[in-house]
Amino acid sequence: LPIATAHWRFTRGVALAALGRVDEAKAEQVAFAEASMNITEKMIVGNNTAKHVNSIARNMLDGEILYREGKIDESVARLREAARLEDELKYDEAPDWIQPARYTLGAVLLGAGRAAEAEAAYREDLAKNPENGWSLFGLAKCLRAREAEARSLGNAAAARALGTAATEAEGWRAKAWSRADVTIH
Repeated sequence: LPIATAHWRFTRGVALAALGRVDEAKAEQVAFAEASMNITEKMIVGNNTAKHVNSIARNMLDGEILYREGKIDESVARLREAARLEDELKYDEAPDWIQPARYTLGAVLLGAGRAAEAEAAYREDLAKNPENGWSLFGLAKCLRAREAEARSLGNAAAARALGTAATEAEGWRAKAWSRADVTIH
């Protein structure tokens, strides 16, 4: 099960990175690379080659680990590449890659204090996936961060406009998420 094994290693690596256990995440990164060598050109995931889907996983795992190491620009570059590769996937329902790279990209950018760039990532996702609750949540957080920044700079008009936009995004998210059985946080 070379595809499943590689994805298992990817998932473990991301989880360990999120827990701050970077050394263990790096060990999974190595195991992921080793498992990925068993994926051949003929293998598929849905409508796409397994190698293509796996390249998204590789970039996302690298981006997650780099972020935890404080290498923000390198992390962002890898996550942008993951999003680009994700955009190239042939259509399938459900998607052949189900962990959208732009959610992680937006979160990394927001965590790095780059709210305007994070907002752009979430807006890109919303252009592709209108009313997506996850991206609306991220968008609202970005707008709130930008509102606080404008307020701290003494720009009351911009703060009001951003606050209004954030409230609208929060309302859209609440509507989109009204029947969900999990809470986004």
